[in-house]
Amino acid sequence: MPDGSPASRRVRRLLLAALSGGLAALTTPSTSLVFLLPVALVPLMLAVEGDGVKGAAVSGGLFGVCFWVATVQWIGFTVHHFGGFAWPLAALAVLIAALILAVPLAAMAGLVAAVEPAGPLAAVPVWAAAWVLQEAVRTSFLGGFPWALLAAPLVSFPPLAQSAALGGVFLPGALIVATNGLVLGVWRSAGPRRKAAFAAGALLVPAAAWVLGAARIRAVAAEIAPDLPPLRLSLLQPNVEQTVRFDAGRSERTYRDLLEQTREVARRELPDVVVWPESAAPWAWQTSSRFQSDLVALCQEERIAVLFNTIWSEAPEDDDAPYYNSALLVTPAGPVLPPYHKQRLVPFGEYVPLGAVLRRIRPISQAVPGSFSPGVGGPPIPFGAWRLGGAVCYEVVYPWIARRHVQHGANLLFTLTNDAWFGTLSARRQHWQGAAFRSIETGVPLVRAAITGLTGWVDAVGRGHWIPPDEKGSMTVTLGGPSGFARPVLPPPAVRAGNLLVWVCAGGLFVGILRLRVFQPRKTAGIVHDPERGTQR
Repeated sequence: MPDGSPASRRVRRLLLAALSGGLAALTTPSTSLVFLLPVALVPLMLAVEGDGVKGAAVSGGLFGVCFWVATVQWIGFTVHHFGGFAWPLAALAVLIAALILAVPLAAMAGLVAAVEPAGPLAAVPVWAAAWVLQEAVRTSFLGGFPWALLAAPLVSFPPLAQSAALGGVFLPGALIVATNGLVLGVWRSAGPRRKAAFAAGALLVPAAAWVLGAARIRAVAAEIAPDLPPLRLSLLQPNVEQTVRFDAGRSERTYRDLLEQTREVARRELPDVVVWPESAAPWAWQTSSRFQSDLVALCQEERIAVLFNTIWSEAPEDDDAPYYNSALLVTPAGPVLPPYHKQRLVPFGEYVPLGAVLRRIRPISQAVPGSFSPGVGGPPIPFGAWRLGGAVCYEVVYPWIARRHVQHGANLLFTLTNDAWFGTLSARRQHWQGAAFRSIETGVPLVRAAITGLTGWVDAVGRGHWIPPDEKGSMTVTLGGPSGFARPVLPPPAVRAGNLLVWVCAGGLFVGILRLRVFQPRKTAGIVHDPERGTQR
């Protein structure tokens, strides 16, 4: 295959796209090489540059497959250990998931090619806008999967993540993409002055993000906000393996250990609320009178409230009534109603998509015979002057759920999760990163209880505090007071802005396509620079 032939150029583009997907995957918690973020997308940009829409979409799709296979490898572990699939089928499940998740990335690359940015400088905003739109579509389309967003690794460097307070988690992602575009400009620009200008821009974007982010962190510490009474919470990590939960012979021991751990923590730490992880209790509140009496008695004896996860039905005596995956707060006076019902369910774990067609595929969840129903939201759970906005497990990665809670008055966010499904793989840290951004976007602390980890809390600027995973333990935090980070602050602009950034990016790309397809005169034969060949034709 001669060098410079269409086939060799296509192979080169595909190799660049695959390389870029691998580099982007290396920034995720599997390896956490976050320093690659400013350059990870450059090979993809080179692969798409000067290509047609179809070719660019193929490159973007390959990038997505490589990225997702390395990022969601834990799907294979889960379906093998808990779904009963042989390892070859588990690997196939990872590949199928990667192919599906690669579709928005393929569309994004095709969109960039359709806009045809005129030069390296124009490519910077086009790529940034297309990436934002891609992540927004992935967050919402067909239930959404806002997992491992580009900006997620920045929670390890809080100053770099603070732009999320202005435009949500998509904004720091856009800045990362813009930095990659500027690095590409250094590569593609002619002349030392233009190269120097692009290099300066590539350094200025993260430097400005850091300086402004650090300034915001200092400002939040001194910001005057409504003074709330202290609220002391103890977060439990029982460290119960997932397989144990399905062992009927271990249910009694698990239950007793949970109550005893709660009692010990209550007497040692004197909390107001003890928070249990998702699925910590082996029985549902409504179907176990013993559980009800034991827990209320414990709350009365230790003068605490317990926030926990349970299956809930508005008509528990009706087998055909919908069931919810819920969070319930129980005080010495009894349960605080209504509970919070999970709004975004896990496909094949809590419900079966297209159930009429795929009725033979049973959910991994063995909690109820059939599927959960999604909740529709509701008011935060009240506890004195505090208002608790909930998220059960996976749904904490959806920005709009936390944002809506805060709009309805929540001044504390919580998430109860069972990440034991993932073993010791990177999914637990990926999940934590997604949750941490909810505090930056809303200015509200978040507490998180996980069965095997990570259990901890996130302050109002996204800084995480957790206990070691895979160990039985607890963490206690006191929230409130007039200043500092362990309290809610005034809602940042991202709460009011919502998806404004997404609409701006979508509008900009639409105008770019109109400019090229409608307003710009059709090109005539002549001399046109071909960046792929470095010649004129």
